[in-house]
Amino acid sequence: MNHLSLKKTPVVFVPGLFGSMSDVIIPGTGSWGFGLAGMVYEPFVLMLETMGYRRNHNLFVCFYDWSQRIEHSASHYLKKTIQQAKQVTGSDKVNLISHSMGGLVTRAYVQGKEYKDDVDQLIILCTPNAGSPANYSYWTGGELPLNAPTQFNFVHFYMKMYLAYLSKRYKSNKIEVIHQHFKGLQDIMPCADYGNYLIMNEKGFPRMFVNYPDMKAQNPWLDQLNAERTIIQERNINVTLVAGTDEETIRYLEVVPSQSIIQWSDGKVTGAGYTNLGDGDAAMDSVFLLEGDQHTVSGTHIETLYKSESILRSKLRQ
Repeated sequence: MNHLSLKKTPVVFVPGLFGSMSDVIIPGTGSWGFGLAGMVYEPFVLMLETMGYRRNHNLFVCFYDWSQRIEHSASHYLKKTIQQAKQVTGSDKVNLISHSMGGLVTRAYVQGKEYKDDVDQLIILCTPNAGSPANYSYWTGGELPLNAPTQFNFVHFYMKMYLAYLSKRYKSNKIEVIHQHFKGLQDIMPCADYGNYLIMNEKGFPRMFVNYPDMKAQNPWLDQLNAERTIIQERNINVTLVAGTDEETIRYLEVVPSQSIIQWSDGKVTGAGYTNLGDGDAAMDSVFLLEGDQHTVSGTHIETLYKSESILRSKLRQ
């Protein structure tokens, strides 16, 4: 290890949804780690180490309970990891690198009242800053009743497994279980800045968008976070945004009126409209809601992590 590498501004990496696991989330899984997502994130950490970082010396991973509200994750996990990084390295500032949901955790910290003026760079990879439509389907219906994509999707695979786990562990209505035990899911649904995304197909009526302000299933937390997003620049934090593209990504959901008083609050999902301006999970315009240095790479939600290597090397030299 080159001694000079320890003088680099420390990095805190915040993984995405399902990228942290411990007994806190699922009893019996042990202490904090990447869990099944290790196949995705361990190679990424190794890639960062080739840039002169060393885990737990000047590179730290913020594991967090993604089943809880994002604000909770920022306050109870990210804040503590940043404090640890500063104590170990003696640095006053850290660089935050985040993937997917982890980007919203980092935003909750740097935009919040507990911020300690201790972040130099905010590097966000594939984060749906305006939310993601598939999460409406999971939050209100407990499933995504669409044909399987031609390419394997890690997020949907893990989501299906975790929702099955919740249904097995808690013998109650599955929607009530999700709303009680997976509150973080609501925080990644589309917000007002995403625009209308549900297309209602009601028999005897023309197809029309469901207006977001009229929806029962809204994302008030993300609405508020985005209303205050200029505070990132006001706090002199350098922002880099990387979005994956050229992958079939849900842009809209087609719905029909629901016959249930519990499920599908704004319509039952029956289909989807797609765009190639996304990584298979996050649409590019959702990622690029924030101001900053914006980059695109061709790849999936996972591939973008590795295809961002040259961008990361350039930014981390600054």
